[in-house]
Amino acid sequence: MADPSELPEPDRVEGAPHPRETVTLVGQGEAEAAFLEAFTSQRLHHAWLITGPRGVGKATLAWRIARFLL
Repeated sequence: MADPSELPEPDRVEGAPHPRETVTLVGQGEAEAAFLEAFTSQRLHHAWLITGPRGVGKATLAWRIARFLL
């Protein structure tokens, strides 16, 4: 069996930290605010489509949302 540390991480951008290692979220304030508004108003949808070019923070936003919910 492969060592987990040797497995590729598809959501890692070369030269950037993995989303779980990222402390700040840059450029996704509006998306994060929309999610928090939906959560606090108890109107959280069952799915969210997070799109955009590579490296803009989609995985980091998704990681933060998952960590918040769990």
